[in-house]
This record gives sequence, structure tokens and C-alpha cells, in this order.
Amino acid sequence: MKNKAIFVFILSFLFVSCGDDASSSASDSNEDAEISSSSSSKANKISKSSSSSSKKAETVTEDIQNWKDTTEGAIRKSDITDTIYIFDNKKWRIATLPEASLGMCNEKSVSFFGYADERQGQDLINPMESECKQHNDECPYANYTSSGYYICLKSYKNTFYWERIRLRYYDERVDAGYYDAICNDSSYYANSKAGDAHWGGIDPKKCINCEQENFDYLESLCKNQCYVLDGGNRSYLGLQKKGNGWREGATSECALGLGCTESRFGIIKEGPALKTNSNEFSIDSTQKRTYICRYSYNGEDYFPTRWYIASDIDIELAPKLCDDWWNSKGVLISGKNGNKYVCDEGGFRFATQEEIEEGIACTEYNMYDLEKCGSELETETGMTCAEYMRHVEKCRTKLKE
Repeated sequence: MKNKAIFVFILSFLFVSCGDDASSSASDSNEDAEISSSSSSKANKISKSSSSSSKKAETVTEDIQNWKDTTEGAIRKSDITDTIYIFDNKKWRIATLPEASLGMCNEKSVSFFGYADERQGQDLINPMESECKQHNDECPYANYTSSGYYICLKSYKNTFYWERIRLRYYDERVDAGYYDAICNDSSYYANSKAGDAHWGGIDPKKCINCEQENFDYLESLCKNQCYVLDGGNRSYLGLQKKGNGWREGATSECALGLGCTESRFGIIKEGPALKTNSNEFSIDSTQKRTYICRYSYNGEDYFPTRWYIASDIDIELAPKLCDDWWNSKGVLISGKNGNKYVCDEGGFRFATQEEIEEGIACTEYNMYDLEKCGSELETETGMTCAEYMRHVEKCRTKLKE
């Protein structure tokens, strides 16, 4: 009985082992089939892609096989398909999407702009193979895959390319980088003088193939953009100034017809009331306001400058400005009406009675930032360093109370 049981166990073991091998063999066979199928699928895709490229090449060849050489930048539509071609570098090639509607971007068309229609096939052309050859960093924002507004630009390497104009539809504005090319009509340059201000406008000659609706749309974006001829203003950063001396101005500058330039700092001028609401503004000529040309009192530089509504203190102290509030030592300033003022954070303020009696004011600077006293400070305040620092300590003690 014992031997019979052992015999049955061995048979069972062999049966299970054979079954596993069969299953493994079947599985391997299935995997081989899948790999074979996958390889076949990939081969088919590659074959189709190759076939498609070959077919496209044949179509291009058929399109231009009898075409003669012509002038650089010439545009021509195929006699067989709807594809637009351009003659570039002594040979015909498929035009990019903006080229198909606007032509070649070159020295003569820099700053020209227009609307590029969507065309099947043109949107598949890689601009790096045409306008931006060998300079992959030249067209960082170029988007050739859809219709839209484009502008011809020149790079610092003297290459030319069409760039998609980025429109901020949420506030109906063109990105600032394009304003000088689109909105600052060059016709204003001839008779302009320093400090002139004007609202933006479009030069019709620069709008290529523009339908009236295209022109009207861009004109509507530009008409609220102000420009000021302020080439000599040391206060503006290079990025804010245009190569021709114009800079983007504030609404108040165009509303008053005068740019707030350095030569006009501290000037008081009357003008129409300006009303702003979000990104919109309006000018009410039936109401008058008094303005002063100055820079912001909320930053440690002179940017930006514009016409601000003048306070009674501004009017009394003009043309003096609170030009060093971030470095104010607390020196008292006498107004035309005998009042005492202090230049402090945010602009001028009335001096307190205690400050008048002390002869020096507690300012944002001497309470927080002043570290040591020197001869320059003694000259400015009329106090010895010992006297001045005793006062500063009083200011700081009072601050802690």
C-alpha cells in the first residue's frame, strides 16, 4: 500500500509539471505573437509616415516643377493645390502661415503687421527651417499653427521673422512689447519736440492686407495708449524707452497734452477730471482738477513719472518735491503760508507741534533705517550728531510705547 501511494504521488507531480510547461509555452507563444504584432504595427506606421512624406514631396515637386526663378520674396499659389509658395534664397519653398498671407519678413517690412488667415498645410511648416534658420532662439514666441495677428521683427543678429502678436483679450490690450511698433505712428515724429504727448494710432501703410475690421480692432487697442517724447529722461529704464526717444506715457500725460518730463517736475497745471475704472478711463472736460508733475512717492526711484492730483500741500510747496522721503532726516520745511511740513513716507505731511518745538521730525527713515551720524547729516539738519541722535532715540522710544 505504501509503494502504491508513492507511485500515485509521483504521477500527480509529473502531471502538474507538464501542465506548467505547456502553460508557459503557450504564454511565450502569445508574447511572441504580441511582439510580432507590435513590430508589424510600428513598421506599418513608419511605412505610412514615409509614404506620406514621400507623397508630400511628390506634390511639392509637381507644384513647382515648371516654375522659373523670380524676385526674392515673391508669393505664388500652386496651380494644382491650395498651397502658397515663396521664393526665398534663390529657390521656391512652401511659405509659413504668416508668409502665406503677409509675404516675406525683411528689412523693408520691419514693424509691418497684419492678420494671417488659417490655411490647411501652411500651418505645418516649421519656421526654424525657413525664417529662423540656424537660430533656434530667434523666434521664441512664434506660433505658426493658427490664424491671428503677426508682426515682422528684426533680431539682434539681424535676422527677420514673423512673430505672433500676443493679445491680452481679458483686458483688451496688446502686450507692451508691440505697442511701439503698432500704436506709435511714425507720422508723429517729424514735428515733435521734447515733452510732447499723444494718443496711440496706427499707420495704415503698415497694416498689410488688413480688412477694415482688422484695422478697427487694432486701432481700438491703440487709442487708449499714451506716448511721450522723453528721450533725455535719465529716470526711465532702458526697457521703458523706445529707440526713437518715445516712451509709454500715463493717461494723465495725454489727457493734459503734456508729458511729465524732468524739466516739468514740480509744475502745477489745471486740466480735465480723469475717471478710472479697472482698465478703463474717461475724461470729463466739464470738471477741472489741479495736477502736479512728479514721480511716485511709494518707491525708491523716479519711475514712473506722471501728473498727479495736487494736494493743498503740493500747491503750497511747489515746485519743491518730496524727492528723498526714503532718506528723509526729518528736516522741517516752511510753506508759503507759514505752515511747517515734513517729507516722509508717502509724501509731505504737516509737522506735529512737538516736532516743531524740537526742530526736527520723526520720519520713517530716522526711526528705522538710520545707523550712524556724520558731518553731512550735521550740515543738513543744523544739529550736532549728539543732539540729533538724542532726538532719534526719543522717536524710537515713543514708537515702542
